[in-house]
Amino acid sequence: MRHVRLGRLFELMEWVEAGQPTLCPDFEKPKSKQSTIREAIDTGNHSMVRFLWEQCWQRPWEIDGIVARAIYDGSAPACEIAKYLMRQGLTADDVCASAVFETHDDELILMALENGLCVRAPDGFASALSGTGHSKHLIRLYRELRDRYPDLVTEGLLALREAVEKEKVRAIALLTWAGVDPLQKIPYDPYEETEPSDDPDDDPCLSSALDEVRIGEKARDILKALKVEMTEDLWFQFIEQAGWLEIERFPEVYHWIRNPDDVIAANPQRAAKVTTAILKHLEGWGASWKEEPRQRKKLEVCEYLAWLGVPMLVTGSDYDVRQIRKGFNKAGDTRLAVRLLWLIHEKGDEAQKARLKEIVRTPKLQSLVRQHDRYLLRDLGLGPKRETNFKVSKKDRAWQMDTYKPPTVCEKPAKERSAKTPKEPELPPPFYYPPPASPPPVRRGYWNRYSHFHR
Repeated sequence: MRHVRLGRLFELMEWVEAGQPTLCPDFEKPKSKQSTIREAIDTGNHSMVRFLWEQCWQRPWEIDGIVARAIYDGSAPACEIAKYLMRQGLTADDVCASAVFETHDDELILMALENGLCVRAPDGFASALSGTGHSKHLIRLYRELRDRYPDLVTEGLLALREAVEKEKVRAIALLTWAGVDPLQKIPYDPYEETEPSDDPDDDPCLSSALDEVRIGEKARDILKALKVEMTEDLWFQFIEQAGWLEIERFPEVYHWIRNPDDVIAANPQRAAKVTTAILKHLEGWGASWKEEPRQRKKLEVCEYLAWLGVPMLVTGSDYDVRQIRKGFNKAGDTRLAVRLLWLIHEKGDEAQKARLKEIVRTPKLQSLVRQHDRYLLRDLGLGPKRETNFKVSKKDRAWQMDTYKPPTVCEKPAKERSAKTPKEPELPPPFYYPPPASPPPVRRGYWNRYSHFHR
């Protein structure tokens, strides 16, 4: 053991040739420091490991897991030792795939894969990509080996989905370039073993990398990195998500496609799902000072879409009707809410007017409408009989279609131009004061002219 620790290879050779015992004693509780070959692996001495393997005996517990021991070390000498031991017939069954891939040793990785390395695991190839910052070396290996090892395809999809969730644009671009399909769906938990079932409700939840794109500051960059074409189907998904979740970014998402007003007019039923989703979440997530401006913007967006001719209140669910009514009851800007109700009545057909009457039938909401446009109740056939039979001229109405102007909430936002910061004037270099010269050393026993002042 002392020869191994000090690297005395020739002395160890003489020891073995002299016939000295080389087998480790059979301890009841063996430790790693009681094995010569494990000690040689820890020191990274390839020649010592080779001599001990070929000329000395080892007990079973000494060689158990030594390949994984070398791979987890990760250094270049340890990788050479691991490759030598695998050529001698040892396997890497007890090592995770991420540790093998993180060595970036092509020969070692290929040997481990040929010996049955499992790359599809929580600590598999996707974990190695994340741990190495999606290195170009592993991206190249993925392109070369994905056809031979299908599990790498699943790991690549999982890595791309995780990169989208964490908004890593560079990693997304690299994985897309390597051939990972952003539209291919995989189970949300691909490592969970599920038995096939004939019931469609028992199917696992599937999602793709594109499904994980969330509207934020990097959303447009992520879509460009995914190389996904902005189709009408995809655009409607994003504006629906922006409508009820990120209403502040609705104008930006609205102009992700050319001529959005024409697309809305050509697909009124699909646009109706957007407005229904917005009105269902009109109440917001809770009482907060941020909720009132968000709610106002939601009402303006619905008003603009209603002006374009989008059918409103398209729902047959009683629960949705209650949610929409609840949102109107708790509206911060009541005048804006009533104006939306008036526009729905003016632009909608008989079916929409019937649904509007169902929503406004409660006394609380009728009282809210009466504050700003009490004649709307007469048009819907609600309220007291004296209000229903009362004739109203156009001048008495709060809003009129002839003079109505839609809100400008969906206008294309102007690009922010970065203001050029003026250059700071260059300051003159500081004046250099030379250090004062040190006084000459005073000789021992020498009296200068100032000495008597200090004594």
